[in-house]
Amino acid sequence: MLGSGGIDRRWSGTHLGVSSQMLFPAIVLTAALIIVAIGPVVAANATARVVKSVPRSSGAVALTFDDGWNRSACSRIADTLRAHRVTGTFFINGRGLKMAPAKWRRILEGMPFGNHTRTHRNLVRQPNTVIRKQILSNESLHERLLGRPMSKLFRPPYGSHDKRVRRIAGELGYRYTVLWNIQPHDWTSSTTKRQLVARATGARPGSIILLHCRYGSTPRALPEIIRHYKARGIRMIGLDELLGM
Repeated sequence: MLGSGGIDRRWSGTHLGVSSQMLFPAIVLTAALIIVAIGPVVAANATARVVKSVPRSSGAVALTFDDGWNRSACSRIADTLRAHRVTGTFFINGRGLKMAPAKWRRILEGMPFGNHTRTHRNLVRQPNTVIRKQILSNESLHERLLGRPMSKLFRPPYGSHDKRVRRIAGELGYRYTVLWNIQPHDWTSSTTKRQLVARATGARPGSIILLHCRYGSTPRALPEIIRHYKARGIRMIGLDELLGM
């Protein structure tokens, strides 16, 4: 039977006793089940925005520690941070974490940690599948072995990134590609404690300071670095807090 406008009234409003009011909730439920099954739809313009520092008004700096290849150095660094009641943010490669999870749980207790990839590859040179695997496997390994969520902070190895790398990180839920504006070059064994202290203490409030869990100069210099910022009235807080996450 056709009504006005050529619409078959048998299919408008009701059919087989099902009203439009009943159909709408069913459609919503079906859509929700599809999202659960295939995962959330990612915005096409999702990207992990590059950040090197924040405004001075923060009144704080972030001490960050990369790599973790020297577990002993990381342990000394974390103990010093706790002894001085300040927070550092760690970016540990999963390959090191996997070797001694119990020790890493103790080292990183109370400290935020972000994503520095599983094996420290230069992601710009990798295909999309490898980039995703490096980020995702590192995140899942940290959370499984440490028993708590990873901060959604992405630090690309070597600071190497491009639009494609940032887009993939953003699609995986990472809001920031975290770089730095202070680099004391402690990644090389030729950097002395005196040089490290001089380079690491020149930061303004809002700075992100790049350090590493590698050589002995960093653990030895850290107490003096901390005392310097405390004397200036500058807090040392986790990156997530500095970025307002």
